[in-house]
Amino acid sequence: MPQLIYRLSEINATHVAEAGGKGASLGELIQAKAPVPPGFVVSSCAFREYFFQGEPKRAVVDVIHRLNANQLSLAQARAEIQSCLEEVCFPEPLEVAVRQATDEMQLKRVSVRSSATCEDSATSAWAGQLETWLDVSPDEITKRIRDCWLSLFSESALAYGATHGYASGEIAVAVVVQQMVASEISGIGFSVHPVTQEPDIQLIEACLGLGEAIVSGRIVPDQFIVQRDSCQILESIIGEQKEALWLGDGNTKPVWQELEGRGSQPKISTSQVTEYAGILARLHDHYGHPIDTEWAIENGNFQILQARPITTLAAEYDQSLFDQSLEWHFCVRRPFFLLAASILPYWMDARHADHTLGTHLNEALLIQDETGMMNLFSSQKSADEFLDRIGYLFQNDRDEIIRILRYGLGIYAQGPAVIEQGVSGFADLTELEDFFADVAQHTTVFPAWLLTYIELHQIDDPEVRSLAEQIRSHSLYPVIERKLLQPLAKQTAERLGFSQPDRACDLVLWSELKQGLVTRELLETRVQSIDSGERYIFQLLDGQESFHLVSQTGYLLTRLAKQRQSLPVGDSNELTGQAAWPGIFRGRARVVLSLDSQGFSVQADEVLVSIQSNPALLPLMKTCGAIVTDDGGIACHAAILARELKKPTLIGTGRATKMIQDGDLIEVDTYAQVVRILESTQ
Repeated sequence: MPQLIYRLSEINATHVAEAGGKGASLGELIQAKAPVPPGFVVSSCAFREYFFQGEPKRAVVDVIHRLNANQLSLAQARAEIQSCLEEVCFPEPLEVAVRQATDEMQLKRVSVRSSATCEDSATSAWAGQLETWLDVSPDEITKRIRDCWLSLFSESALAYGATHGYASGEIAVAVVVQQMVASEISGIGFSVHPVTQEPDIQLIEACLGLGEAIVSGRIVPDQFIVQRDSCQILESIIGEQKEALWLGDGNTKPVWQELEGRGSQPKISTSQVTEYAGILARLHDHYGHPIDTEWAIENGNFQILQARPITTLAAEYDQSLFDQSLEWHFCVRRPFFLLAASILPYWMDARHADHTLGTHLNEALLIQDETGMMNLFSSQKSADEFLDRIGYLFQNDRDEIIRILRYGLGIYAQGPAVIEQGVSGFADLTELEDFFADVAQHTTVFPAWLLTYIELHQIDDPEVRSLAEQIRSHSLYPVIERKLLQPLAKQTAERLGFSQPDRACDLVLWSELKQGLVTRELLETRVQSIDSGERYIFQLLDGQESFHLVSQTGYLLTRLAKQRQSLPVGDSNELTGQAAWPGIFRGRARVVLSLDSQGFSVQADEVLVSIQSNPALLPLMKTCGAIVTDDGGIACHAAILARELKKPTLIGTGRATKMIQDGDLIEVDTYAQVVRILESTQ
């Protein structure tokens, strides 16, 4: 006879198959000596033995097969499954075991929570998909256990299961029955920041009332950025919480109540933040990997309600992929392929740049984002030196400015003929590199920084401005790429017998090409990495290159932009919010004011704009290109699901559904933490 009931103190992280992700995690928390409310788990064996077996299981399997074959809608599948299972009675042996465990542990009011056997795993969180019941009396526990079992077959859970490839029968549901915590204050704690993925940074959120208010996305919680080792609070924002979730008398579901001004005050003290940061650090060390926790405060004491792996971190999140000791200055984002991008730093190095720019750039960082675009950073020190040089020329040698600009115009007169000769027109690749540097400095770098300086200091010099703008209105780069770089890379790949020579420009570095280091094996290896979705990071420091192909780069761009928290609202055509998953996406807005996806559809080239997140919106989140919400914090459902779906998402904008109309052309830019309204339908 399989074991039907486990005390939480009897299990640990190895008992996922029996207790589900939530139950096993609570048991492991007890093993870690965390403050956890007492309780027990109705095992997954009970689900399989008494509820999901025989003819009901076969009928459900058939429905799920037809759903996965697109022969049924989610609503039809749910209705058929409910019909299959509604006659299955709660088994008497299990009812006796539940009553005995409740009496032995003297549980008076409990929470009853679903715990799927693949929930809170290293690959999926099942955030908000299954049922939870609160403040349940002992005589109602068995009814709520059955409800938890049935929640596995809700529309949103069926959609989520299909997304993660779970075939019918591969998942079961355990149920956690636990002493009810009537939370005065609740919150979330990430042992590693889930967006910037800084290994030594914790993120703690807090709200009044029950923590479901945070994950619902309906409120903006308090937020604390904490250094793990020291537990020092680095940044904090007090959310304007207008309402909270509280348990009413006799209710198994919480009720929203207005806070009448109380929500504008800090929800927890700095000493409590520090205390929880210490608990979080200890649990991180115990588990040995980054975790996402839920907590509550009752009678002044912390209670840990859940811990699970953070499922969306990059494989390389804790690696040093570039020099983070430098203060990096963002320069430009452009659609350069790898070969063209990797030569950029050599256009402004000590060998080329001193004469024209008066300084040189020996530090450069290039990061490819998820759209394939290249983001170029220089050191802030070098950027300041460029601007100082231009300021010096304006004050002491304006004629030199005019000379440099006229030289740049001269390049446009002579350059096309030089380029037209192709690679054979140059003695060697060093001479070709020198030509690139000459073009770059005089037609891009100098006039661009000059215009920046003019705007910063409001310089009134029509001649200089006109010459600089005239130069910047042209570009030789497309011709250089088409006539010089692409043929050079393609010919090299063809000579090596590479099967896709037209893609060589996306696979090799300038230094590799120049030094004859390109091999067929290198090309084959990189094309496989890029086809699997990897992006590049290239750094040049004092002549030393480093190059990586990695699974994610968006979090690094977010980290460089120091985007740990929300920014204040700026331009009237922009909304600011907090990045839940990094990226840039442009598309027409699909405004959905409902909390249910029924009757709505969103296309892959559209942006889902909603008031808040809700698991029922998952079908729309799966198909859209990006997500924007009015409300929510970093731990709300929209944030969690966006990180799993890896879609650019900005949450907590406050007024997206008011400002954005259905059909507006908008741009979601999580790196700038803004949503831009580019074209209004009105």
